[in-house]
Amino acid sequence: MSEHLFITDNQRREIAAIISLLAGRVSDNLKSGEEQNGLLSGIAGQLLFLFKAHQFDENIVDEEVFGEKLEELQEQLTDQSFELSNGLAGQAWVLEYFNQADQEDYDPELLNEVDELFTEALNHNPWPGEIEMVLGLCGYAPYASRRAKCSDQHKLYGTIITGLESTATYFDNGHIAWSQPAESVYRFDTDDKEKPEFNLGLAHGVPGMIAALLPAYRIPELKERAEKLLSGACEWLITHQNSASGKDAEHSCYGSCAGTETHSRLGWCYGDLTIAMILARAGQALDRPSYVDHALEVALHATKRDAENAYINDAGVCHGFVGLALIFNLLNELMPHPKLKARSIYWVEYGLQKFREGGIESLYSYNGVTKEHEEEFGFLMGYSGIGCALISLLNKDDDTSWTECLLMS
Repeated sequence: MSEHLFITDNQRREIAAIISLLAGRVSDNLKSGEEQNGLLSGIAGQLLFLFKAHQFDENIVDEEVFGEKLEELQEQLTDQSFELSNGLAGQAWVLEYFNQADQEDYDPELLNEVDELFTEALNHNPWPGEIEMVLGLCGYAPYASRRAKCSDQHKLYGTIITGLESTATYFDNGHIAWSQPAESVYRFDTDDKEKPEFNLGLAHGVPGMIAALLPAYRIPELKERAEKLLSGACEWLITHQNSASGKDAEHSCYGSCAGTETHSRLGWCYGDLTIAMILARAGQALDRPSYVDHALEVALHATKRDAENAYINDAGVCHGFVGLALIFNLLNELMPHPKLKARSIYWVEYGLQKFREGGIESLYSYNGVTKEHEEEFGFLMGYSGIGCALISLLNKDDDTSWTECLLMS
């Protein structure tokens, strides 16, 4: 394991103050009662941050608000849709994360009914809907993976694998990939919906399928099936690097979609960093050093990019500067390298300088519709994810497995 980031005492004080400020703003927002229950943008994600913030400093969290909203979340589970983003898959993951935080009081039966519900609901062959993680099949993997730490989940995870097997494209050379479904809301090409379209983002594409499959490789009953899909998909992904990336220090190694030479942003949702992360994790799990070597090459290439070139326009975990600091740090934990650590520190200081100049407004989320920066309390784009990331960056003993819900661990 790498050494933790070197953060100065002044930076530490600044970050701690920001975490405290965000905890207060999120608590006040929860009191308003205007949020949906979801993980990525709603109450579940905000509770996740407050839970982490309480572990960091119990004095900065309104425990009464947390308790009330957690109780409401549990009471309303039966009224939810199923997907990760705003539905049961994300909310149940959060509840299991809380449940496992205190192993002495762990309740193994708390979510048994959800296990059965998902196993039945996902039992389609072929899988008929979205396959990515935000709204689709891969979004059930974080829940199955988290539950598998304390209970047998081979049946639920086997159902997820069956769905991915049924929707995969199998190439003659052994490569495997997943094309966006014809009616997917995430298709770029909506004119020719039958044309294969292989998305390269972690959120909606092939890297997300690889990440969703990785925990299944640790389940003996599923290992062989998972390995076939993982190996074929990693080999396919490595061959779809942009040809221009090796010649241009600022051009991304991967575009947003296979078959194009597009330049992608740096972020969680799309881009080189999470592709590198997934390939490194797969290489270590499967004992394929070539995958890790390629991942390190891609990650180091990304250290050359700045805010303008990486299209950084806000702070959030999805595609903002705090998200980059977190992801570079996670990459450094996977593949220790001075340049990866240095780049995480660079983005930490970049974010602090933004905060010094603009205060909390520097942490607002950019709205692509209104073209304005707006206050956002959610996990993926707003204060809650920023707060979780800052806690992990500041505290070397922090449990970063919360990033599992974004397929990053």
